[in-house]
Amino acid sequence: MRNKFKVAVLIALVLSAITAQAEIFYEHRVDIPFAPAKVPDGVTWSPSLSLKEGGLFSEKLPANMSAEVWVESQPISAGMSWRPPTYTKIRLVVEAGARDFTYLQTYFRYSCDRVHWSTWYNLQSAKSEANVATVYEGELSIPRMVQEPYYAKMQEWWKTNPVWSSDEHELCVWITSQDPEFFSRQFPFIGYVQVRLEGETRGLQLKSLSVKVSGAVSGLHTLSKGPTRSTTGERWFFDVSKIR
Repeated sequence: MRNKFKVAVLIALVLSAITAQAEIFYEHRVDIPFAPAKVPDGVTWSPSLSLKEGGLFSEKLPANMSAEVWVESQPISAGMSWRPPTYTKIRLVVEAGARDFTYLQTYFRYSCDRVHWSTWYNLQSAKSEANVATVYEGELSIPRMVQEPYYAKMQEWWKTNPVWSSDEHELCVWITSQDPEFFSRQFPFIGYVQVRLEGETRGLQLKSLSVKVSGAVSGLHTLSKGPTRSTTGERWFFDVSKIR
């Protein structure tokens, strides 16, 4: 009886330190208009493209010629600053006023720390919108075995008695202080997403891109032992280049 009472007390104490919400859904859409003074910082494109009013343009070429073109988005946050996801969906909408691609491929990659990146993965063509915009979609799920070194670090961090043991931004800052190259080797969650277009064209007017990342994370978390950081409610912003 005494042992059963101790177990019941232990369970009650654990439950009192944890608050639960089945899932927390997130969605972040970023629009990238191609016009002078409107393109977000970090967006890049090939030298064969010129930014003008109305879009990114490539020169008109004869039917027997084509030019290579590429465009990369800026890093786009996925999830919340205290809990990055391990699963996400990516939706890319390409709006071109004159579509004359010899071919076009779209890709995405992800990063934990905004410096080190995974390889590129394909986005698949989904559908067209009003014969003007083309939609590409993809999804990514991180295997549990890839997350194991990260969770081992998390257990070490818990022993330091952090103010809020569910705050993964603070966990990543701590990991970097202990092992500065950890996120150059490990990619256990999706902090940022970046998309890339590659193709060839005989003449192009690319008006805009729209990128949406969405998914859900577990809402289970511990209660804070004190005031949390003021930026807790922001999207993921851990940047290892600013920590070193």
